[in-house]
Amino acid sequence: MANEDLVRFLSDSAAELLGKAENAAPVAAAEFLDEAEELLALGASVLNRPAVADIKTLEAA
Repeated sequence: MANEDLVRFLSDSAAELLGKAENAAPVAAAEFLDEAEELLALGASVLNRPAVADIKTLEAA
């Protein structure tokens, strides 16, 4: 559930940056778009990582 909330937050933040990019000067718009792309990539990474319950831990010998 925490992953879903994190991805939703990242997606919302990216959407906000896209809105800012629409009204910004070209140089600033490019920076907003780059940041939005990074947020979406991070969200995709979070979605693709295994859940904590799926990771098997190794015990020390």
